[in-house]
Amino acid sequence: SINGSSASKPTKPTKMNTEPVESFFDSIKPEEVTYQYEYWNKLKPINDSERFQRFLFAYMSVHTSWESNIKGYSMIKNWWEWMNRWDLLEEKIVESRVGLHNNRVRFIKDFTMKFWSNPSYYEKGQGELWNSFRNRIEKNIVGLGMAKSSFAIEMIYPVEAEVTCLDTHLYQAYGLDQSKHRKQYQTLEKHWVENSQRKSLPSYIARCIYWDRKQEKQDSRYWSHVLEEGDFIDEVTPNLN
Repeated sequence: SINGSSASKPTKPTKMNTEPVESFFDSIKPEEVTYQYEYWNKLKPINDSERFQRFLFAYMSVHTSWESNIKGYSMIKNWWEWMNRWDLLEEKIVESRVGLHNNRVRFIKDFTMKFWSNPSYYEKGQGELWNSFRNRIEKNIVGLGMAKSSFAIEMIYPVEAEVTCLDTHLYQAYGLDQSKHRKQYQTLEKHWVENSQRKSLPSYIARCIYWDRKQEKQDSRYWSHVLEEGDFIDEVTPNLN
């Protein structure tokens, strides 16, 4: 019609369903929190090298299973072996069979140059808001979107971070589809973080509990053991009982 009444109406954003997530938060037991908190707090990176390695782990987690993620990360975690020897980095990534080799090599090379030219840029500034910090990092680097930039930050600041890696599973928990509802990222994240605060626990710890339950595991060590160094677990075990 002439007045345009037949023009299709703009689609309303699909409303997130918060009920399953809220009931998950209500089901969290204090001992789950204590265990995860103690573990991750001890696993907090203490220098640039460890912070850099958390980013490498995030890069190796893109579009792959957690099993491949571990394998891929294990191949490249000793970054001093391949730094400025990009052919060796490529060899290692290809050998790990983690997939997307060309992009991964390009992204990790780019990130490595950026990180080591200014490591303190990748730390949260005093008074900087958590989501501003994450958005700043995400805009500055290639190959990690909102979710994976958040994941790196969660592993670097496991008990402080107020950002969340919203993966496919968490989108589904809200009744949404990650590929269709990307624009709602910060809305879901805000809800997750606020619920964590309501229960007085770090948002990453809540996510570990959620993810470990989904995998039917008691804790995160089935994947996080690759982040541990030396005698780490012997030192931490007495505090976990």
